[in-house]
Amino acid sequence: MTEARPTSTLFFRQQHNCFTASVNLQYKPTAENELAGMVCYQKESFNYVFGITRKGNECYLLLQRTNNGKSEIVANTPVDMQQPLYLQIQAEGDKYRFNYSTDGHSFKNLGGIVSGDILSTNVAGGFTGNMIGLYATSANMAHPQ
Repeated sequence: MTEARPTSTLFFRQQHNCFTASVNLQYKPTAENELAGMVCYQKESFNYVFGITRKGNECYLLLQRTNNGKSEIVANTPVDMQQPLYLQIQAEGDKYRFNYSTDGHSFKNLGGIVSGDILSTNVAGGFTGNMIGLYATSANMAHPQ
């Protein structure tokens, strides 16, 4: 999420060191430039995007990390959009987990445990802290490998 212009987002400020946030995502991208899901956002140059996009005829769930303006895909997996999809972000201090499920109870991890250091004001600067929320774009630049 490196867009500096207004975005389609709905945020909640992270208030606790440990949290779980989840959503039942009912979305199917129709083009490779579309992506929707969840985001942990400090600012445009420091964030995690966890969402569904398209590559060819397949839909993929991906986790993208943007650190100091440089984005990289941490992990991705094909997903069957005929089933419900639940996204979940868990944090225990600096350890963040991005999980997904098709039944809302049994979650699988995507990308392992990742560091939340890029979401801190100590690393990213600023004063707002981490924002957690929903995100959608038709200007997606994150593509599965």
